[in-house]
Amino acid sequence: MKNIVLKKVLLFTVLCLTAISCDKDFLELAPQQSVANEEALLTIDDFKSSITAAYNGLSSAAYYGRYFILVPDVMADDVKQHPSANRAKDYAEYSAVIGDGIAEGLWQEMWQEINNLNTIINAQVELPSSVQADYDHIVGEAYALRGLVYFDMVRAFAQHYSFTADASHLGVPIVLEFDQFSEPSRSTVSAVYDQVISDMNQGIAKLEDNTRSGTTSTLSKTAVKALLSRVYLYKDDLANAEALASEVINSSKYNLESTDNYIASWSATFQSESIFDISMTENDNRGSDALGRMYIVEGYGDYLPSNDLVSLIPDDDVRSGLFKADEFLDGDYAPFRMNKFPSTAGADNTKVMRLSEVYLIRAEARARQNNNAAQGDIDIIRQRAQPTAAPVTATGQDLIDEAMLEKRKEMCFEGQRLWDLLRHKQDIVRTQCTSSICTISYPAEKVILPIPEAELDANPNMQPNPGY
Repeated sequence: MKNIVLKKVLLFTVLCLTAISCDKDFLELAPQQSVANEEALLTIDDFKSSITAAYNGLSSAAYYGRYFILVPDVMADDVKQHPSANRAKDYAEYSAVIGDGIAEGLWQEMWQEINNLNTIINAQVELPSSVQADYDHIVGEAYALRGLVYFDMVRAFAQHYSFTADASHLGVPIVLEFDQFSEPSRSTVSAVYDQVISDMNQGIAKLEDNTRSGTTSTLSKTAVKALLSRVYLYKDDLANAEALASEVINSSKYNLESTDNYIASWSATFQSESIFDISMTENDNRGSDALGRMYIVEGYGDYLPSNDLVSLIPDDDVRSGLFKADEFLDGDYAPFRMNKFPSTAGADNTKVMRLSEVYLIRAEARARQNNNAAQGDIDIIRQRAQPTAAPVTATGQDLIDEAMLEKRKEMCFEGQRLWDLLRHKQDIVRTQCTSSICTISYPAEKVILPIPEAELDANPNMQPNPGY
């Protein structure tokens, strides 16, 4: 693939992926045919098909289907690498290069998503009043999903928000409509976050508080508020993070899993506390390319929970049941595997947002504002997992540390740990190290992915990431 989708967008990508020749003459035709996509959206069914395609794109193994969750986890400290590992080894060992296929696949998938969503947002069409509500909801989903994709992209390919005092460091390009001649440069991280927040607020304004699918595999107004609370937390806008998290919790639309059902819930299609899932149905799950197969013995089994992580969880904490002993592991690799994604067929949904995280977002936001109400939020999650746990009494920095500890235990192997370490400007210390590098001191260049070599070759205005 010689040109990434920023410059030669949708049709080129789709046809190349289906093995049609991508010679130069074809490349010159693709942009004009891509422009016609907006004009092809004529009926409500066209819009439904387009937004469904966008959700399906999120499930790609290049994105939420595997690597967007796996890569940041193997770069942090909750995961140790099995000697047979090879698929994300370069990230676990901080040796990735600009020609890396994982980064290129993620970059390409994200830009194809943005192009698809821009097509929905920018389409000019008059529809019957009988379907206006459906149309508005779909456009709201498109705005919210575009915000999510940009948020994911700026986390993966740029340093965290407070890396510079005013977030003026390089983010990713902001492209809101198709231009065949555009060679965009990278916007600042501050500008990208502004776009993310604007898109999600546009989505909230247009969405109903029900999902079109009837499940949490598509977005509702409250689900986008939950996602936006995470964005605000990462931006260090603590008041807005707390306020939106409270709106989601107080909506009573979601319920925490009970202690007794917690382990079984990970085998369920949708948990009671699911807010937004990437659905992996029988027809569209990633099979051998699924995230869970990187962990289970029936799959590749490349990555294991570190003893450091396991030691944080008491035996009478229900979450200890997510660690499955494997008698064939020995030495530094013994004794556990992670079993959050147990399907041998790769049919586990990717949980993008759970109610547990919303409580922990509010806990951190409150703790960092010296609000001791954070104690109660931590207790809700900790005592759900371990009913005998003593109530939290810490204050000040100790309370912040308690909030982050609980998040580490609750959200492990869900792609969160790296971002939390970076946001708090902490070193990555692997106390049980099975990779070639055991400590990554903050700040570091290679804690983010490289801008792909093919993109740098295709776009003279694209700036590379330092260190690659």
